[in-house]
Amino acid sequence: MTTYTATRGAIPLSSYDRPTASAGQSPSIAPAQLLAMLKRRRRLIALSMVLGTLGGVVVVARTEPNYVATAQVIIDPRALRVVEREVTPSIDNADAQIASVENEMRVLRSSMVLNALITRDRLDEDPEFAGEPPGLLRRAKAAILDRVGLSPPRLPDPRRAALQTLERKIAVRRAERSFVVEVHVATRDPDKSARIANELVTLYTEQANRTRSELARRSGASLDDRLAELRAAVRAAENRVATFRSEHDLVSADGSLTRDRRLRDLNTQLAAARARSTEALVRMEQANALRGRLDGLSEAVQSQAMIQLRYQITEARRRRANLANVLGPRHPELNSVGREIDALQDQLGQELQRIGDAARNDYRRAKQTEEELRRTVETMSTASLADDRALAELRAREAEAEAQRKLFAQYLVRSRELIEQTQVDVNNIRVIGAAIPPELPTNLSKAIVLVLGTLIGLALGILAAIALGVLRGEAASLPRYPVGSGEVVIA
Repeated sequence: MTTYTATRGAIPLSSYDRPTASAGQSPSIAPAQLLAMLKRRRRLIALSMVLGTLGGVVVVARTEPNYVATAQVIIDPRALRVVEREVTPSIDNADAQIASVENEMRVLRSSMVLNALITRDRLDEDPEFAGEPPGLLRRAKAAILDRVGLSPPRLPDPRRAALQTLERKIAVRRAERSFVVEVHVATRDPDKSARIANELVTLYTEQANRTRSELARRSGASLDDRLAELRAAVRAAENRVATFRSEHDLVSADGSLTRDRRLRDLNTQLAAARARSTEALVRMEQANALRGRLDGLSEAVQSQAMIQLRYQITEARRRRANLANVLGPRHPELNSVGREIDALQDQLGQELQRIGDAARNDYRRAKQTEEELRRTVETMSTASLADDRALAELRAREAEAEAQRKLFAQYLVRSRELIEQTQVDVNNIRVIGAAIPPELPTNLSKAIVLVLGTLIGLALGILAAIALGVLRGEAASLPRYPVGSGEVVIA
């Protein structure tokens, strides 16, 4: 800063040269200079303020009100557990749960849901979404171009335009650290914003239910197709088991093979036949050994006739002994009794012969029966060894059939579960805050816009006035010392 000191009245002020700013310094403008420049161009500033205000009016006139309605819905990825096995399993991992919710947010804004909303609310006929229909001039131009053979410009598709506009007017956000999803819809009408937000949430919920039901239905249909194959496989496996049993005579009863039961019965019969043949052999040998000996007869070879004959012989001998004591040994009656005894003994011998023959016949029949049973048992024992090998193959076939039956039962149960799930809503999605028509738009108020326009015009006018003053050198031509001071300071 350069300082000049002068005594008032000694030297005229006009005689002082205007000092120049040193290198690296820019001259500053005193407040008095600014006020002088602004006062000199007050009309420019006033015009700029008017233009700014008019600009604010234009902005207010062209800016459409923007009403934002918000609906809140909770999308819990942990679905309700209605049945034991769901179509989509429940998610327990926190990161996976957040990813699932974000996926659902994208579904909520998907073209499938938005197209359904456009159809339900007929938004493709709403000028706010589909745009204004082509005017008379545009239609006339298209008709003229069509007549002269030129292809007229393609008119925009109202549905596509409505979809694109709807995508811009919808915002979906998730509240931090929660499963609450906020759906924001902005339109020019508060009631329309609330209605679209609520219907969008409703459509999404319906779509989620339909998607799960459709998934369950498709899975069930796929399982039904597989069930038909499994049913045929089970039937074929059971037929193979039945055919194998029949071919190898492996019919079972009470858990055991019929042939094994027959073999056990034959073994029992064989043991009984051997006992009978042994008994018949003993009787035959006794009958042969005691032929002619009446005293040695055992009960095994005695019959009722023999007992009666022996009794008669004993009585006849006793009577002969009594007669011999009374009448003497040469009495004729004793001869008659002797002949009676001889006849009885002949009858006894014949009876003994008959018993011996019967014993031999019994032994022969018993031995024949025993031999037949023995051969049958040997044959069936040999067949039983073959049955063991066939039985192993049968068990393998039965195990295969049982596995097919179990698999078929599992698929059948799962198919019935899926049918039930198509009729049950297991989605844990619920609206916790319906959208209501907003009272105020989100745009700035008209008064604020006008004030801002005026202030911007004022600021631009001041800047323009200062810039013009500086460019014309008005800042350097004004006095730069304070009034009443003995010094002039030029910075």
